[in-house]
Amino acid sequence: MKKHLFFAAVALATMSAFTSCSKEDNAGSPVVTIISFENQTLNKDGFWIGEAKGESYSYEDDWGGKTTTYTDNAYKEAGVKFPVSYSIYESQYGSTDFWSGFAISNRTATTFDPMTLTPDQYNNVTGKAHSGDNFMVITTYGEFINFEEGVKIKGFYFTNSAYTANSILNGDSYSGAKFDKTDWFKCTLTGVKKDGTTVDVDIDLAKNGDYVKDWQWIDLSAMGEIGSLYFAFSGSRSNDYGVLTPAYICIDDMVVE
Repeated sequence: MKKHLFFAAVALATMSAFTSCSKEDNAGSPVVTIISFENQTLNKDGFWIGEAKGESYSYEDDWGGKTTTYTDNAYKEAGVKFPVSYSIYESQYGSTDFWSGFAISNRTATTFDPMTLTPDQYNNVTGKAHSGDNFMVITTYGEFINFEEGVKIKGFYFTNSAYTANSILNGDSYSGAKFDKTDWFKCTLTGVKKDGTTVDVDIDLAKNGDYVKDWQWIDLSAMGEIGSLYFAFSGSRSNDYGVLTPAYICIDDMVVE
């Protein structure tokens, strides 16, 4: 199903016109915008994680390697900024790149193999976007969504990354054996209001011996108006440095007003 069909369905449900230009229409009613992630050009493997351009900083390690991180990358739609930190590591043995933040993918594979971390880390468990072609892959280390103006998020659709699902179902070298009924994994959303106060909403990605394996809706209307949104991950497989389960979530069709 194309995203414009999804837009039409939401329009009928909300009786609102869609626009990214203002928060109210001529009648003074709230205007609904759907952020669909369709505007980004992807590489030949079907993903985007930023590129080596703009502002950057570098540091060297004790083994002669150098990491350069480019901080100007972001996906932008409807006045909303989704930043991604793109990094290149160079040493005498060659170079590799890595990222954190908000990536875009249109990949249709549903599996994950640690030997092909790239591009498998950009797969989700459904093998498709919620609608249209593109969806967002999120793993953050301080990056957050910035709304230029305060907005009310009605919600968005979410599902598990294939990387996360592989760890849940099969275990891995970091988190140990596969999940049992006592294990859990979740993403906590933190909305920051204009006065600096915060409100949290949890998304359960795995619990009680099951895990999210389709696109599901999370209602965020109770957050009220916020200026930024943070993503944090926690779970039963953790140590002093944080969660050991691959800290990813995939989202699509964010509805804001």
